[in-house]
Amino acid sequence: MEDAVNVAVLGGGAAGLAAAIAAARAGASVAVVDRMPSLGRKILATGGGRCNLTNDNLSPAAFSSTAPELVAAVFKRSGNREIRSFFRGLGLLLCAEEGRVFPATNQAATVVKVLELEIRRLGIAVELGFETSTLDRRGASFRLGAADGRRLAARAVVLAAGGKSYPALGSDGSGFELAQRLGHRIIPPVPSAVPLLVKDKMCHALQGQKIKARTTAWVDGVKTAEAGGELLFTAYGLSGTAVLDVSEPISIALNRLGRKNVVLGADLIPFLSPDEIETEFSRRMKAGWPRQNLATGILPEKFGPIISRLVSNGEDLKNAAAQTLAAALKAMRFAVHGTRGWNEAEFTAGGVDASEVISPTLESMRCPRLFLAGEILDVQGPRGGFNLAWAWASGLVAGRSAAGSR
Repeated sequence: MEDAVNVAVLGGGAAGLAAAIAAARAGASVAVVDRMPSLGRKILATGGGRCNLTNDNLSPAAFSSTAPELVAAVFKRSGNREIRSFFRGLGLLLCAEEGRVFPATNQAATVVKVLELEIRRLGIAVELGFETSTLDRRGASFRLGAADGRRLAARAVVLAAGGKSYPALGSDGSGFELAQRLGHRIIPPVPSAVPLLVKDKMCHALQGQKIKARTTAWVDGVKTAEAGGELLFTAYGLSGTAVLDVSEPISIALNRLGRKNVVLGADLIPFLSPDEIETEFSRRMKAGWPRQNLATGILPEKFGPIISRLVSNGEDLKNAAAQTLAAALKAMRFAVHGTRGWNEAEFTAGGVDASEVISPTLESMRCPRLFLAGEILDVQGPRGGFNLAWAWASGLVAGRSAAGSR
């Protein structure tokens, strides 16, 4: 049996649910299909379970994409004001913390709940466990087929199947294959906001240790990103917010471009200048402090053996050692040979070439009445609610556009 609707939305995540609601509010009959057993699985995991909905500092300039003008056009149509209004209209109260916007309940489950209530109120059909195996354009309509034999016909389709991060939550990259079959070019997806693989004795000795640091990504000797935050030493390398926030260009260089000269620089004492650190170390050395205690009160005690290895014996301890030690701790360099996988990546860098999408409607240039929204497009923002904001904004625009294409 084949059901028919005006708009079929592939993907029950943030972009897909926003698109379905927008299309139904515009008067279209809508069906949402999702391969998972319930809607919004990935939403539940965002923001540490709190769901960082958007960011008050939202700006197109914060995003990287093959079509930056498209990002700007979408946010012009559906920016922060519209996103906030959308959720207030669903009955969700919001609160902000240093620019990051959360539901007042601090629970991502609340976000999914209000979306589900609106889906039900609007009479939107939901097909769960729908593993889309075929998406074909036949004459004036699309035909969708599931692996279990279910079929759906639609006048327009919103493809919001997500990227490849956290595949257990639904986004396994299958949407890229569907888009490619319909004529789209795929920018090879790589994990982003992801821990890094580093073979270094320091990582092994300090595994489990967290410190505040500033990091810099270097690719072929060129600085590509920098950030401040938490640095976590692990058995496999480096993680923490200061690493996740510079991982995108590193991942692209290693996983997409095959570059080898990739380095993470780290300032392990960002709260002191090189001169201040050198002066303090020099004072301690002259006072006869043991080498393993030179950083006591500055860095965690676990650094004691590391400091001992960075300082040599003899005259150097009284002369150039303070300068050498200060320089080393302000500019540690770690050779990066890889990244962790999709199960640990927060975002996907790459996807459907955004320059193949019409601005600002998000309709495909390759396949009329196919619209794309969310992480499936080659649009990436930083952590802090930016990527969810893109999902809501692009979903709302794509849903309204799809409804108007009938």
